[in-house]
Amino acid sequence: MKRKICFLILAAALSGGAALFAQSRKDEKPEHRPAQKKDNLNRTDVRNRKQGLWFYEHDARMGEPHYYEYGSYIDDKKSGVWTKLDGDQRLMSTETYSRGQLNGISQYYEDGRLVCVGNYRGLYADGRYDSIWVTNPETLEDSLVAVPTELGYTKHGLWRYYDAGTGQLTREEEYQVDNLIREQEFSHYTRSDSLAIRKRNDNLPHNKKASARPPAGKRKSLIE
Repeated sequence: MKRKICFLILAAALSGGAALFAQSRKDEKPEHRPAQKKDNLNRTDVRNRKQGLWFYEHDARMGEPHYYEYGSYIDDKKSGVWTKLDGDQRLMSTETYSRGQLNGISQYYEDGRLVCVGNYRGLYADGRYDSIWVTNPETLEDSLVAVPTELGYTKHGLWRYYDAGTGQLTREEEYQVDNLIREQEFSHYTRSDSLAIRKRNDNLPHNKKASARPPAGKRKSLIE
């Protein structure tokens, strides 16, 4: 029995606001199944190019988990935000595309919890190379760098990593055309650790309240 999935996000994106359901097609390969065509979903134009909103279900295969994927095409190329959900319909990723290449902010999740946010720079030139402005981290001088377009995209900009359990920022990385130019690690205390540190600091002599200090000329034993 095939599972049916209703996505409110898809419903909002389609004209008329009608709710859509995705169902497996028997005539497609089992590991990559587009949903049946309904209204504006999974459509192609007269040149057989994918257009508009598409939804896929990917079966578990060769170590890859079962997951769902949806987003939009323009002239057979991914465009805008594409979303992946795991078999339990929890977020796995949201990635931004332009002209079929990753370009812009992408977010990654573990068990539905955010663990990474980063930025890609897509490569679009019609020739063999694209040009990207980079800044020398030492001299702060800007220059153009030629990047082979066959790479498709590069890490370019700030990447942040988070602890899936606490949501706290653990690391920052900054890239220029896949080159790591800066990184920083962050340490965090648990709530109980923070309370213990605060209590210890409050008991230090220079942090004690004035009322706890002995009056001038009195012995220290007055407050012991």
